[in-house]
Amino acid sequence: MTEKMTFYSQKNIYFWFLTFSGFLFAVSLLVLLGAANDLSESSSELKQLKVAMPVIEDFVATQKIDVRLNKNQRRLKPSDIPKLVDGAIIPVNTDEAVNRAFQFFSEFENKRSASLLALELPTVESIELGSPAEAAGIKPGDLILSVNATKIESALGFYLALNEKTSADVNVKLLRNKKDSLTVVMRMADRSTITGSNCGIKFTLPGDVIYLTEVETKRLAELYRRDVLSTIPVDWRAEVSNDLMQIARRLNAIAKNVIDPAGVNPVRIQTKDVVVWHGKKVTENIDIYFSQRRKIEAKNVSYMTGIGDAFVGFVCSVLIFAVALAIFWYQRRESGKKS
Repeated sequence: MTEKMTFYSQKNIYFWFLTFSGFLFAVSLLVLLGAANDLSESSSELKQLKVAMPVIEDFVATQKIDVRLNKNQRRLKPSDIPKLVDGAIIPVNTDEAVNRAFQFFSEFENKRSASLLALELPTVESIELGSPAEAAGIKPGDLILSVNATKIESALGFYLALNEKTSADVNVKLLRNKKDSLTVVMRMADRSTITGSNCGIKFTLPGDVIYLTEVETKRLAELYRRDVLSTIPVDWRAEVSNDLMQIARRLNAIAKNVIDPAGVNPVRIQTKDVVVWHGKKVTENIDIYFSQRRKIEAKNVSYMTGIGDAFVGFVCSVLIFAVALAIFWYQRRESGKKS
C-alpha cells in the first residue's frame, strides 16, 4: 500500500512538472510571437513613413492675402484655391518639373501685374550698368514712346513689344525732359536678342508689380536649383520639384477666379513668397521625417533585443518541456512494467 501511494505521488510530481513546462513553453511562445509582431508593425510603420509635401492651402491659411473676387476685396481663403482634376499634373523629372513650375509662376505673376502694368506709363526709373539701354544713351526719367515703330502707352506695352517681335536691334523713341524727342538704338554686344529682362531698363512701378519674361523665368528657375533645390537631399528632389510644380499650377489657376483686371490691386500674393515658404516647409518636414525615423529605428532595436531575449526563453522552455516529457514518458513506461 505504501509503495502504491509513493508511485502515485511520484506520478503527480512528474505530471505537474510536465504541465508547468508546457505552460512555460506556451507563455514563451506567445512572448516570442508578440515581440515578432511588434517588430513587424514597427518595420511596416518605417516603410510607410514619408516626407509630407506642403500644400498651398497651408500657405494661404497663414498669410494676409487680399484678393478681388466678384469686385469685392477680401481675404483669400484656402477654399478659393482651385482643385486639379486627376491626371492634370503628371510627374516628370526634376529639371522639367522646375521649368514648368516657374512657367506657371511666371504666368501668374504676369496676370497679377498686367492690369497695373497697363496703367503705368513707361517712365524709366533706372538703367543697369553695361546694359544695351546704357550703351544706347537712355537715361532715368525718359518716357518711351515707341519700340520699332510700335506705339508704347504703358510699361506692359513695352514688354509685349520686345517679347512678341524679338530682334538684335531695337529702335526706341524717347521723350526727354517732357519736351525733347529722340530715337536711339539698343543692341547687345554679342548681337543676341534683346528682351525685357536683358535690355537694362527698370520702370517706375509699384513695389509689388513685376513682369517676368521668358529669360527672367529661366533665370529664376536656375536660382531655385542653385539656392533651394541643392540644399534638399537627392532622394527627395524629384518629389519636391513636382510638388512645387503642382502648387504653381494651382496658384496660376487662382488668376482665373480671383484676379479682376479692372481692379486697382487684384491680388497681394507673390511667387517669391510661395517659393521661400515651400522650401522652408520641405526642410522642416524632412527634419520631422528623420526625427520620426530615428524614433522608429530605436523602437526596432528595442524590439530586436526583446525578440532575442524571447527566443532564448523559448529555447529554454522547449528544452525544459522536452526533459519533462521524457521523464514523464519514462516513468509511465517503468510503472507499466512493474504493474
